Amino acid sequence: MSADKEMSNGLLKEMQTFALDFSIADFAPTLCSLWGLRQPKQCQGKEIEPVLKIAQEKFSSGSKLNKTLVFCPDAIGDVLWKAFPDDFAILSERTDIRVSSASVMPSVTPVCFASIFSGASPQVHGIQEYRKPVLTVETVFDVFVEAEKKVAIIAVNNCSIDKIFRERNIDYYSLTSNAKSFATCKLLLDNSDYDLIVCYDGGYDSSVHKTGCRSPESLAAMRCSIARFLELASLLEERWNKDNFLLTFTPDHGAHDLDADKGGHGTNLYDDMVVNHFYRFSSAKK
Repeated sequence: MSADKEMSNGLLKEMQTFALDFSIADFAPTLCSLWGLRQPKQCQGKEIEPVLKIAQEKFSSGSKLNKTLVFCPDAIGDVLWKAFPDDFAILSERTDIRVSSASVMPSVTPVCFASIFSGASPQVHGIQEYRKPVLTVETVFDVFVEAEKKVAIIAVNNCSIDKIFRERNIDYYSLTSNAKSFATCKLLLDNSDYDLIVCYDGGYDSSVHKTGCRSPESLAAMRCSIARFLELASLLEERWNKDNFLLTFTPDHGAHDLDADKGGHGTNLYDDMVVNHFYRFSSAKK
């Protein structure tokens, strides 16, 4: 893709604004490459070479992934990583790489997760405001289904992830709370054999809109997301120890305070636009 074309698609502009090498849209082609699968047809992102290199080092020659769990904590931006390094230090310790990435505009949940899982800019995938239509462009889920992989999406009922990826031959688990979504994720690890699981965690985002980005309630929700990821890391070492697997910490955007009591997002401010994606690989145990 030429630089001019990528500039026009709404990915490179944000990357250049914050001097970043990667976009959240790069997640989709990277995941597909790690599985040895093709990219979604409308994908405009690029494979993240440092991530692919680590996978090559972790796995035997020519081996690919055969299990992935994508943990999606809503609204946890780089600004929190910088403000609370002690909380995030363990994420760096328990993962192989942190990829700083530019979100897309507007930096709201359906727009951003559509880009994460399609690899396309908002102008291409079609969601350019806060609304939740079913995506008609190809996503990683379509690619996995084509390859006869089993996929599950676990999320709170009627949230963005629960709505925009519907009408595909995958399993949808819609729960009434983030706690129940996480419990369901753990239950599936014990009682199913999915190839790809997406688990959404919207606690921090919900708290931000009610009490602000750094209220005690919001920071507790942030720490809960980190703790849930770490719990999944431990569980997968037991449940998927015969597989080459990947666990990711994949937020959509960040957030900023609107006033003394409430926060939000959707702007091109640094706090909203820069996120960290963490990747943890594990090779099959003999």
